[in-house]
Amino acid sequence: MTLEKVQKHTFFQRFKNIVLGKTRPNILTRLSVIAGFAVWIYLISWHILTLISLVLVGNLKNGGYVKAAYENIGFKQYFYFDTYQQLTIYTLAEILILFISLIGLVLIWRKKRIGFICYMLAQVALILTAYLYMGARFFELEFGYFDLILIASTILYFLIGLFIFHRKNVNN
Repeated sequence: MTLEKVQKHTFFQRFKNIVLGKTRPNILTRLSVIAGFAVWIYLISWHILTLISLVLVGNLKNGGYVKAAYENIGFKQYFYFDTYQQLTIYTLAEILILFISLIGLVLIWRKKRIGFICYMLAQVALILTAYLYMGARFFELEFGYFDLILIASTILYFLIGLFIFHRKNVNN
C-alpha cells in the first residue's frame, strides 16, 4: 500500500484556485485578461483616490473650506446643488461597476462566454454613468480622451474575442 503525498496550499493559493480555477486558459486569453486587468487597475485607481479624498476631507484641519470649495466649483462649473454627495455616489457607483467588470475578466479567464458580455456591459456602464448621472458638461470636461479610447478599445477587443470564442462551439 502506498501513501498519497498531501500537498499543503497557502490561503492565497486556495483563493486563487477558487477564483481562477485550476486550469489555465490558452496564451491569447491569458494575455487578453492580463491586459484587461491592467486597464481595470488604471480605471479603478482614479476612483479609489477620489473616494479616499472625499472620505478623508473631514480629517483636514480646514476640511470645511475644502468641502465648501467642492460645493463652489461644483455649482459654478456643473450646476450641482450638493457636489460632495453627488461625487461620492458617482465614485461608489463607478467602483461597483468596475468590480462587475473584474468579475467579467475572471469569467473570461475561466472560459465563460458570459464574462465577455459582463465585461463589455460594465465598460459601457462606466461611460453612461458618467454621462447620465454627472451630466454632459462633467463628461466633457472631466472624462479624459485617453480613458474613452482605452474603454472603447477594450470593448472592441473583447467584442471581437466574443465572436471568436462563440464560434468555437464551447459550452457555457
